[in-house]
Amino acid sequence: MGRWFNRGRKRNDEPPRETTPSGPVVEITVTGGGRSSTTTIGGPTAHGLQYHAYHEQYGVSDPRTLEAGTRYAQELMRNNDVAEAVTVYQEIVGLRSSALGPEHPDTLRSKHSLAFALWQRGAHAEAERVQRDVYEARRRVLGDSDAETLRSGNNLGWLLIELRRMDEAEPLLRRVADGLARTLGCDDAETLACQMKLAGLQHLQGSSQQAERGLRDVVQRLTRKVGATSPVTLQARSNLLVVLLDNGRAAEAVEAARALADDAGRALSNTDGVRLHARHSLARALAGVDRRAEAIRLLADTLPDSERGRGVDHPGTLEMRTLFAQLLVEAGDRRAGPAARAALAGCERVHGPGHPDTERARALVRRTDGR
Repeated sequence: MGRWFNRGRKRNDEPPRETTPSGPVVEITVTGGGRSSTTTIGGPTAHGLQYHAYHEQYGVSDPRTLEAGTRYAQELMRNNDVAEAVTVYQEIVGLRSSALGPEHPDTLRSKHSLAFALWQRGAHAEAERVQRDVYEARRRVLGDSDAETLRSGNNLGWLLIELRRMDEAEPLLRRVADGLARTLGCDDAETLACQMKLAGLQHLQGSSQQAERGLRDVVQRLTRKVGATSPVTLQARSNLLVVLLDNGRAAEAVEAARALADDAGRALSNTDGVRLHARHSLARALAGVDRRAEAIRLLADTLPDSERGRGVDHPGTLEMRTLFAQLLVEAGDRRAGPAARAALAGCERVHGPGHPDTERARALVRRTDGR
């Protein structure tokens, strides 16, 4: 269903989206043997050097040091070094908690980013705990109807959906949707983003026709409000595609997926999650109308972008790899065996040996082995 955090409006406490890196550039000059050479360093390395330099110059708890650390962690996330980003965010959360207090807005913003990094790393239970801490702290400090509290609840609700804890997610998201409608308005992008999550929840609970109607309404309203290529509209269109495909509407989904992939291609980078999901959905739709060869070529082009942008063990990458293997098996392609074994290895690492996705990949391996 896409990213779990709020795509309705860019805010200070949102996890970093993929953008052109900006920040310090460090020049190092080495002199020897009568010659000198200068090396320019940017990206995470430069941010890390600045963070540690501020640490030495201003002290560990100085606001300038903490902001530099936050920028460093964001740059690490952009470059898919999630494990190191988690470590840095944990440092920042601890330092801000000590210097400012555990419920200070800056501390809570850092905890929000930590929750997203933990989720990306695969520490789902810990991510949920941290995000819940942010939500409960904002409820205590700001009240249930404050926009910041509602945004935190929106993010927590989506995380609960991803964890398949529907009984907890549904009442929370309904309260949040009502609160956002009262606070920001019924047609505000954040309100509609929450309603998008509720429609996704309905789909997962088996109410696919109701989910389709809800998502169509959200897409239309978001298109009028913020445009067809706004990130939140693209996300809603991507989620609608999932419902169309699961409802057996492959022919309609092909056209919708192609339009979405084109729009996402103009608005987003190759490795953005929404664009990757659009290409994945297009491949599913093509396969559903017996255009398997096109679907295979599209997945072969998309998988490297998913591995680079989201990581080899991201759930979306695993789903894509398994679909690629399935289509190769069905086509009798010689690449089917290696692809199926790669899908199985990834599912076993991430999901464990008894997970349904692992069993599906194992069945593909058996088919390639003739068993």
